[in-house]
Amino acid sequence: MRFIMMAVVGVVGLLGGLFGWTDGRTGTAPRSTGGALETRRAGEFPNLTIRVGGTARSYRLYVPRGVNLDRPVPLVVAFHGIGIDSKDVMPRYTKLNETAERHGFLIAYPEAVGGSWGLRPAKVGADVAFFDALVGEISSKYVVDANRVYVVGMSNGGYFAHLVARERSEVIAAAASHSGPLGLQTLGGIRARRKFPVVIIHGAKDRLFQVSIARENAEKYRREGHEVRYVELPNVGHAWGTENGVNETIWAFFAGHPLRKG
Repeated sequence: MRFIMMAVVGVVGLLGGLFGWTDGRTGTAPRSTGGALETRRAGEFPNLTIRVGGTARSYRLYVPRGVNLDRPVPLVVAFHGIGIDSKDVMPRYTKLNETAERHGFLIAYPEAVGGSWGLRPAKVGADVAFFDALVGEISSKYVVDANRVYVVGMSNGGYFAHLVARERSEVIAAAASHSGPLGLQTLGGIRARRKFPVVIIHGAKDRLFQVSIARENAEKYRREGHEVRYVELPNVGHAWGTENGVNETIWAFFAGHPLRKG
């Protein structure tokens, strides 16, 4: 039963995380109306699309106003949860745009087809291909630091952040999963080509995925030689720990773990 729960990640999404929303925007930076990504512009671009395998895939991009776009800049890809969550909702409850503004990194919010990230093999493949295309598209328009590409996710998105990091361990510098357990793909072990660093954040009062699952996930990573930071939030359920400062925790971990040091 536990493995079934681990596969069906985030069925109710982030209901608890929806309280106390802000709109996730800062200042008056320009916003696109959709379509193709332009080059070297700061701002919030909420309705961008790229074609992947013949399918139009949507994403949102935030480019901080204060970042020097002529120099290599980190990129964070943030995967939303299931159900009511989306590329448009996630920036509001996580406030990750504000974190990007403070620390000077690009952040992209891809949109899942059907509202959830892949569990079945065909959908997993399509969603990983979307990740590849997304990083390629943004890197073609901005000077993305190839040693500082990171993934983060919540619930079903946290599951997918684990999976993308495993599948693209030689591309992703580090991963973060908030309330999202490892899936069935790792029953026999994570078995990544590279032992990528990971931060796992979980609410002790999570009733959708018991905190014991997150603890077991952390140990599974450690047994295979991954560097793990495990953060347990004592008074949080299945919700983003905004009030617990998790954004700063995640970014500090990312900033300290480039793909290659030098």
